[in-house]
Parts: sequence; C-alpha cells; structure tokens
Amino acid sequence: MTPKTKSVVLALGLAALVVGCGHPSHIAKEADHGAVDLRMESMLNSKPDNPIHTIVMPHDEPEFPPGPGRDEFVTACVVCHSPRYITMQPQFSRTTWQSEVKKMKDTYGAHISDEQALKITDYLFSINGKADTGKAPKGTYGE
Repeated sequence: MTPKTKSVVLALGLAALVVGCGHPSHIAKEADHGAVDLRMESMLNSKPDNPIHTIVMPHDEPEFPPGPGRDEFVTACVVCHSPRYITMQPQFSRTTWQSEVKKMKDTYGAHISDEQALKITDYLFSINGKADTGKAPKGTYGE
C-alpha cells in the first residue's frame, strides 16, 4: 500500500470514528435480553454538555447461607475466587469437595489449616453437595 493510500484510509477511518462518536447510542432502545432490573441512562436523554454517560448495572452478588464453616469459607476462599465463580460449580460429592479443597491448599497454596479445610469442605457440601459415591470422579485431585 502506498503512503498516499495509507493516508486516505487513515483519514476515512478517523472521519468514521468522529461521525460515529457524535451520534447517540441505540443500545438503550434495544429490547431487554433477560436482564433483570437493568437501568440505563439513555444517551438521548443526557445533557448535551455532559460528556459522561453512565450505565447502572444490577448488583447480583450471591449470598452464602449461614452454617458451620461459613466464616472459614468466606475468609479463605473469596480471597482468590469471586463468589459468583464458587456458586457456578456443580453439585459435588463430599469426596470431590474434599479433593478440591485439598488441591487449593496443597497445590495452590491456600493459607488454611487441615481443620479449616475440613470445615470448608463440610460447608461447601452443605450448600452444594450431592450423594457421595465414595471416590472422587476421574480427573480430580484426590484420585
């Protein structure tokens, strides 16, 4: 590509950017795609002299029910994992939860004692457990 052609392409790209930035967004007009309680300030309703537009997203942080081991779990696990990540896990057997907690402690260096590991395992099983088969599924740390 010649330097003149590059300059023309660059100028057209910048012109398109400037034109695109000068028009209001149509995002606010789109249908709600399953978002609950989503509020958005439409750019069309914004003050023209205000260069900042905001979007208020719903705060949907999972709550962990009270129970034995909850404090140890929240203190030790949420340091590295988001609460949302933890609640996305499938129901595991007690053996699998024990294997996962052991992996966090031994392999990834979670700063928890053996006693805390047992309490965390019990808590995870109580909030997201399923019947135990007696052995960890293939591919888990405890196999």
